[in-house]
Amino acid sequence: MTTQLEPDESPTATATATATAVAGTHTPHRVEEPFRVAPERYYSPEFAAWEREKLWRHCWQVACRAEEIPRAGDFTEYEITGQSILVVRQDDGSVKAYFNACRHRATALGAGTGEFLGGQIVCPYHGWRWKLDGESTHVYAAKGFRKECLDPDFLRLRECRSVVSMGLVFVNLDPDGPEFADTVGHFENALAPIGLDRMRVRWWRYAVLPANWKIAQEAFMEAYHVQQAHPSLAMGAGDDDFDNEDAEGYEILPGGNAHMVHATLPLPPGMTQAEHFTRYNWAMHHGTGAYPTEREMFVQTGLQERKIPDDQFIGAFFQELYNYAEGAGIPLPPPSTDTVGFGHAFPNITVLSQYGNALMYRSRPNGDDPESCIFDVWALQIPSADDEPGRPTREGPVPMEEWPQILKEDFSNIAGQQKGLRTDGMDTLLLSERYEPMIINNHQEIDRYLGRF
Repeated sequence: MTTQLEPDESPTATATATATAVAGTHTPHRVEEPFRVAPERYYSPEFAAWEREKLWRHCWQVACRAEEIPRAGDFTEYEITGQSILVVRQDDGSVKAYFNACRHRATALGAGTGEFLGGQIVCPYHGWRWKLDGESTHVYAAKGFRKECLDPDFLRLRECRSVVSMGLVFVNLDPDGPEFADTVGHFENALAPIGLDRMRVRWWRYAVLPANWKIAQEAFMEAYHVQQAHPSLAMGAGDDDFDNEDAEGYEILPGGNAHMVHATLPLPPGMTQAEHFTRYNWAMHHGTGAYPTEREMFVQTGLQERKIPDDQFIGAFFQELYNYAEGAGIPLPPPSTDTVGFGHAFPNITVLSQYGNALMYRSRPNGDDPESCIFDVWALQIPSADDEPGRPTREGPVPMEEWPQILKEDFSNIAGQQKGLRTDGMDTLLLSERYEPMIINNHQEIDRYLGRF
């Protein structure tokens, strides 16, 4: 029977709901109050073991982007907490995922990224073969094996559940785990307006960070840190500028997902909206080269040279951008009033989207070390109709000093936070239910998994 995680009855997850969901269990360091989180959740080997067995083996997670396996026979390997999964493009264009082990003596059938030539998956050890759909086609010297060893159903590659959504391939290691629609499906619906499925990879890099996977992900799940951590984005805005009831709003969704439905960047004193808009774009472009990209800066520079009045500049920018996109054959989505394109898919995907572009982050444990993680960054963009990028290549691990400035600022704080967690004076982390609801929601959903499975 398929297990379904029950969504919260109210829009905001509460400590009561969490306690009920894990009642009768011995979940370590669980969240009893939404504004307090135990530091041990970020470094305890015991807690990491609970996550390994009760979270990662049962949740939907992004194994790869769909364009990583563009042609039939292409494969890529996804590794998580000791498990290796092969994601394989099928002859009909669909995708299947397999546990990466030969049915003979467990040899890994693929490593990294590559292609199964001739539509055959071949074990490199003894030459056993399978079709791309997992059916066994050849056992070398089969006469030497008992008949029961050659049962076709037993010889089939063991499949892992998979779903292609938003241009991403999600996998779930548990055949009886939650349904996709009841978990990540809520995020899919919320971010549909940004056109994530149309985006393709501009660059893809990863780092190995000296921090728990949650610490790394949480750095990109709130905007509260911008004023101090990113001076080029804050531009001198103060507390009163940020602490505005109308400044931002989050929608907390079932399944641990969330997104921002509206946001107003703090406007520093004496600065016009147009000046702030253009300076913010320049800072983000210089800081990532991806959000915005060269094409948005081309539009912005052209408007600045035309001396557009401040009160008309932002409207003129979007009009010019959409005119440019139409002429270049770029299928930009219409402007959305339902989301600002900043959202989190449980447990470990965060998307920041603007202008048909996005930065996407994925953090996951690095082996069994609770204080190390693998952090992937994808720079995405909706290409023109005649400019389909090729198969993306992953770069890394990229040293911290070689990352764009804004990400270096974030990574530095991630390492510093993990260091501070281990001090004797740190007995609890405090969270704001107003500024950091995505983080709270993620922890509470983790506890629901730890208590249910």
